[in-house]
Amino acid sequence: MNFDKISIILVDTQLPENVGLVARTMYNFGFTNLKLVSPKLEWPSEKALAVAVDAKNIVENIKVYSSLREALSDYNYSIGYTARLRDMSKQFSDNSKIISEIKEQKINDSIGVVFGGEASGLTNDHLSLITKCVTIDTHENFSSLNLSHAVNVFCYSLFSQVFKTEQLVDKNSEPHGSQNDLMYFFDHLEEELESRGFFQPEEKMSKMKQNLRNIFHRADLSEREIATLRGVVTVLTEYRKTKEI
Repeated sequence: MNFDKISIILVDTQLPENVGLVARTMYNFGFTNLKLVSPKLEWPSEKALAVAVDAKNIVENIKVYSSLREALSDYNYSIGYTARLRDMSKQFSDNSKIISEIKEQKINDSIGVVFGGEASGLTNDHLSLITKCVTIDTHENFSSLNLSHAVNVFCYSLFSQVFKTEQLVDKNSEPHGSQNDLMYFFDHLEEELESRGFFQPEEKMSKMKQNLRNIFHRADLSEREIATLRGVVTVLTEYRKTKEI
């Protein structure tokens, strides 16, 4: 999944350090588009750049807007993170649900992900411009998160879900090795290990072979992985024969 269609939008941000920290967490998880709306700080900011460290490029390319309406004009869908439910006719969701919707591409449009300022978050006026409101589950003692932490929760949540899915697809896209291929690999490996005296004491040979086979069964090897392992055994065998000549 490409995150280029997703932008983080910070409204009424007061601390330049938070802008730098937000850029860092975005950079950690593959997000690059950052916008500021009515920042309550001097901009551009050397402090934000210093805190951003390797994410300076994100800070240097920040776009600044005078209103949230203007910042959202490029997006078909928007999400506003808030620490509390509001007494207003609005769709509310939790973080895990909205992440699932984005990951499963129920939301195919460009997305603006909006976070309020450190002092009081997003106002009802801000939320009235946003498609859906999102809360992050926390302990009942304290529901308010630091700005950069809230952005981190969103970025990490989406990245981790997409990454897991892509890893699973990559693994499943490779054909599994056949049982026949695996048996030939076992024969090859066990023959070489036996010739080198690995199975000692001899009465435990059967159990040791079982343990080895179970290790490779658990690995759920693909056809290519089995071929690679057979190649490893072959190279080691040839090296041993060369040394013995």
